[in-house]
Amino acid sequence: MGIKVTCSEEKFEKFLQSADNRECEHFKLARKFMNQKNYRQAIKEYLMSMIFTKPDTALYKEISKAYKQIKCYDKAINHLVKAKTLSRFDSEIYYELGLNHLLNANSQEARKNFIRTIKLNPSNINAQIQLAISHELLGEEDMALSIYQKIIEENPRYIPAYNHKAGLYITLEMYNEASYLFYQILNINPAYYRANLGLGICFDKMNKFSRAIRYYKKYIARKPHSDTTKSLVGRICEIYALKRNKKVDLKIIK
Repeated sequence: MGIKVTCSEEKFEKFLQSADNRECEHFKLARKFMNQKNYRQAIKEYLMSMIFTKPDTALYKEISKAYKQIKCYDKAINHLVKAKTLSRFDSEIYYELGLNHLLNANSQEARKNFIRTIKLNPSNINAQIQLAISHELLGEEDMALSIYQKIIEENPRYIPAYNHKAGLYITLEMYNEASYLFYQILNINPAYYRANLGLGICFDKMNKFSRAIRYYKKYIARKPHSDTTKSLVGRICEIYALKRNKKVDLKIIK
């Protein structure tokens, strides 16, 4: 025979308030740890907050971000799926699902979620870029190129679309097309130093070594201490060695 325990409404309200306070306290601590990039501790606090209250969409989204930061993509996806059951028309959830699937090497699921994101929010350019990347990884280069081109036509000063499209052209060994896009980037923003690296690679692949070195040096001048610069210095030395061995017709650039 069980024992019936009575509780006044006042005590019950205090209990609920106490639980809410503890949930709020753990949530605040979690956000603090997120700002400090202490993601594992943030996860612990988010999980503690779930003990004291029924998780909502915001909490599921927050903890998924922490899991993504420590590369626990499966767990991030699980929490985002729970968030989706609560908010089926939240485009941000589908976008984050796409990113996590992409990072988890599941390009097909990524593609599905980016398509859903764009249906809910057609103006999300980042989702369009990520959708194109998904197509690339699935070997659907024509689809990727068409998406990049559409973004460029609708947003003619949006450099990432030019950059990604040029990168795909390099992968396809279409170096003239890629170099044209890198020139367009420099016309939009002459300070975009990565375009110099892209041009250097294109001319290097086309055996136009004088031009390659010219653009490699422009990149090096902007990023003298990067790991990429170390590789480029080595490549320039190789080209000069070829010149000394008379294997290429190279005009030395001072």
